[in-house]
Amino acid sequence: MQKGFSLIEVVVVLFVISLLMTNILSLISAQKEWEKIQDTKTTLIEIEDALLGFAAIHGHLPYPASNPETGIQDKKLNGKEAYLAWADLGVNSYDQWGNYFRYRVETEYSKMPLDFKKIFGIIGGGSGLRVRDKQGNYLTVKSGDSRVAAIIFSVGSNGIADDDNSNLLKKTYVYDQYQKNYFDDILIYISRNILIEYLL
Repeated sequence: MQKGFSLIEVVVVLFVISLLMTNILSLISAQKEWEKIQDTKTTLIEIEDALLGFAAIHGHLPYPASNPETGIQDKKLNGKEAYLAWADLGVNSYDQWGNYFRYRVETEYSKMPLDFKKIFGIIGGGSGLRVRDKQGNYLTVKSGDSRVAAIIFSVGSNGIADDDNSNLLKKTYVYDQYQKNYFDDILIYISRNILIEYLL
C-alpha cells in the first residue's frame, strides 16, 4: 500500500522552503546594497581626483552648485554646503541611489588669489571644517585650523543626511562605517596638505 504525504508534512515542507527563500532574498538584497556602497565610494574617489585636477588647472577648488540638475558652480555659495559642481568637473552627479552629491569647500581654497598665509594659519585660523566619527572622536584637528579643504558626501540609501551632516550651519561632519537604519552617509574629504601639492 502506497502512502502519500500528510497535510502537516506538506505544510512543514512549505514553511522550510519559505524560510530558505526569505534568507536567500535577504542575502541578495544585502549584496546589492553592499555593491551600491562600494560603487559610490569609487565614484567619490573619482570626484576627489577631478577636484584635485580642477585645482591644478585653475589654482583653486570650485564653488558648490546651487542647482543639482545643471551642476554649475555658483560663487554665491562660497563657504556654504550645497551640491557638487559636477558639470564643471566632468563627473557623475549622483550616487547609486539617485541622490545628488553634497559638497562644501572652505573659502580659503576656492578664491583667487589664494591667501597662503591664511591657509597655513600664519594669519587667521585656517579651515574650520572638521571631521569626527559617530562616537565624537575627531579624525582631524579639533581646533579651527583642521586642515580640511573640502567635504564631499553621499546621503546614502535613506536619501537624507545623517547626524551632523544634516546641519548646514555646522562645520563639523561625520565619517563612519555604514550602519543600516542608523548611519549610511558616505563621506570623503580633501586635506589641505594634499591640495597644496596640486596647487604648487
